[in-house]
Amino acid sequence: MTGDGALTFRAAGPADWEAVAGLQIASWRSAYRGMLRDDYLDAGIHAERRTLWRSRFTGEPGPDQVVAVAEDGTGLVALACILAGHDPIWGSLIDNLHVRPDRKRTGIGRLVLADAAARIPAVHAGTPLHLTVLDANLPARAAYEAWGGEFCEYLDAELPDGQSLPVRRYRWADPDALIRSLLRR
Repeated sequence: MTGDGALTFRAAGPADWEAVAGLQIASWRSAYRGMLRDDYLDAGIHAERRTLWRSRFTGEPGPDQVVAVAEDGTGLVALACILAGHDPIWGSLIDNLHVRPDRKRTGIGRLVLADAAARIPAVHAGTPLHLTVLDANLPARAAYEAWGGEFCEYLDAELPDGQSLPVRRYRWADPDALIRSLLRR
């Protein structure tokens, strides 16, 4: 989609690392308050996420990192990062899916995820997709279930704020079916 006030979807590049980091920071501060430690969300997240995204974009991200963004006239409003072929059993990892807090529940998240999934390198096309989500993140879990995600397992994950919290793994065996589902809504 393009045009006045509309969204544009594209692959993110090295020049986008600061905007991508900023979007994730805003998303986590909004979504994870009460789940992640306040001192991390208020201060530590800034340097930690900026370091992560700078290295992902300016280091050696490799051809299997797919970062798609959605933007409008105000800047980035959503991003999806997939690490294609990440795991031999689970397939490609949906590592990040973030929507600017004031644009949540507008359908942008599903559209940027569909765009990212369509950009997976051909060598990994057709392999399953998976992600983990904090067990306490009920809105995200509801979205993944509505998009046909199959709950697979509970895990404990070490988080950037130093906690170990329960997460759920969701899987989509057929990425093409996921893309069709996301675009159909």
